[in-house]
Amino acid sequence: MNIKSLLEVSEFSPSSLQAPDAWMGHLPFAAWIIREVSPKVFVELGTHSGNSYFSFCQSVVEGGLSSKCFAVDTWQGDEHAGHYGDDIFTQVNAHHQQHYAHFSRLLRMPFNEAAAYFSDESIELLHIDGLHTYEAVTDDFETWLPKLAPGAIVLFHDTNVRERNFGVWRLWEELQGVYLANLEFVHSHGLGVLQLNNAPAQKKLPWLQPGSPEKQDVINYFAALGSRQLERYGLSQVESRADEQGRHIVVLTQALTEREEQVKSLDQLVTERDGRINSIMVERDAAVHHLHDIRNSRSWRLTAPLRFLKVCVLRLRRQFFTLCHLIRLG
Repeated sequence: MNIKSLLEVSEFSPSSLQAPDAWMGHLPFAAWIIREVSPKVFVELGTHSGNSYFSFCQSVVEGGLSSKCFAVDTWQGDEHAGHYGDDIFTQVNAHHQQHYAHFSRLLRMPFNEAAAYFSDESIELLHIDGLHTYEAVTDDFETWLPKLAPGAIVLFHDTNVRERNFGVWRLWEELQGVYLANLEFVHSHGLGVLQLNNAPAQKKLPWLQPGSPEKQDVINYFAALGSRQLERYGLSQVESRADEQGRHIVVLTQALTEREEQVKSLDQLVTERDGRINSIMVERDAAVHHLHDIRNSRSWRLTAPLRFLKVCVLRLRRQFFTLCHLIRLG
């Protein structure tokens, strides 16, 4: 086992991390195993948001491998992953085209349909992570088994999930009795790793063989790295939420400042309105006082008969004009 490569993978930092986080505890192992195997062809069945697949691809680039990589998925979801729209594939495809399109392909189709596009005994590393019922994962393995090269490595995710009709654990127990070169990580929902029995001597992975003293060391090491990876992801999520909340606070602060300016403007308008009302009230009081003074003056009392006479004259005048109008009509 290459100790140097084990130390190097401890520094592996995935360039793409998206929800869900079910595979994140295995990303360091993904980066390491693809370099250990250095497959001519790597295939992943079930890619979803791309956490596992992009870690394999990133390690191909960083390790200078000549591997050809293929991700097979309908990108529509299923009863275990949940169903989703085209936005997931759009995001995955954008990252893929930007970073890995020169050696990788995304095959958007059912698994059994994609199998027809691979020659028998051509795939040296296969990752199965599709629908997790016993029947579905068994069919995936049996369909793709003829496509596997002698001594190929096969990964099964969710071997440690025993709920919601998951059945990978059941197939994994059966395969362990057939393919003795295997190990299982129980963290992050479980990951089973096996090597086909027909491996040439030069392709056998010593740490995977029955009774290997290194097997438990590999399990412990990558469980620890996986735990660190999950902690980093959790921290990044906290930082992301904090940044989002910070941006929200900035928006709220700006809105509050604008509201305070509006209140200030309204206060100014109210002050100006109150000032005008006060001026009007003062003028009204002055007019009432002036009118009171006039009515209480001597001249007002002396001219009262004249004002009365004026009213009478105006009344008689209106009556006269009315009478003249009626005479003309008659």
